[in-house]
Amino acid sequence: MAAQTNGTGKCVTLSLVNVLVGWIITFGTVMWYLGQKTTTYDLNIASIEREVSQLDERLDTSEAFRASIVIDLAEIKTDVLWIRKTLENAKHN
Repeated sequence: MAAQTNGTGKCVTLSLVNVLVGWIITFGTVMWYLGQKTTTYDLNIASIEREVSQLDERLDTSEAFRASIVIDLAEIKTDVLWIRKTLENAKHN
């Protein structure tokens, strides 16, 4: 392109500045969006990790409770067997 005269050089320079400012704003907007997206994902991951930790604690509690129930049922079964044996002995005597 030939050198421009009659003030059109100023117009080209102004257009170039406008294009550069537009690209800078676009780049900044994209970087802001990616940063926000990363932050959102980080918060979601942290929330999921907390939930998994809470569920793990609940699972441990339920396992302990289940073990306690099994022990109690074994004791009840022993008592029922003892009562049955005592009744059978009383019936035969």
